[in-house]
Amino acid sequence: MSEKKVQVEIDGASYTLVTDESEEQIKDIAAYVSSKIAEVKSNKLSYDRELVLASVNIANDLYHVGNRYRNLREESSEAMEKYPGLVENYKKAVTHNDELINKVEELTSRIKDLETDNESLNKKIKVNEESEKTIDKLRKEVEKLQRETVTLKSENDQLKGSI
Repeated sequence: MSEKKVQVEIDGASYTLVTDESEEQIKDIAAYVSSKIAEVKSNKLSYDRELVLASVNIANDLYHVGNRYRNLREESSEAMEKYPGLVENYKKAVTHNDELINKVEELTSRIKDLETDNESLNKKIKVNEESEKTIDKLRKEVEKLQRETVTLKSENDQLKGSI
């Protein structure tokens, strides 16, 4: 515990306070008390009565803050009770999300592989189509040559008969 002395002014009077709190905090509190005394200052009241009235106002502020704190605790109790479950659900969701990201990466890689395979197959189809065209041309040429051969054979047979 590191006690220190803090010099403050409350309602025009200087006080030396010994505290563990920060100097800034103590000066803020002293300024608050001084403002509460200033709020109730009156020529009709004795200094003691002003201090009592300021103390009542400070206690009233504290009472309202306490009520607000209790209400906030009550309002947040359900959330605080559910917090561990929410954290667990969040962790599960993050894990599931990571799994889905990995699956998407795997599927993306598989899609790229399939696209590569598809391109290769499309090239083979084009080659096959060109080969089929060439085969058709060659068949027609063979048919033409066969007809010519038949015609030539027939001419040859006629020529042999005429010789």
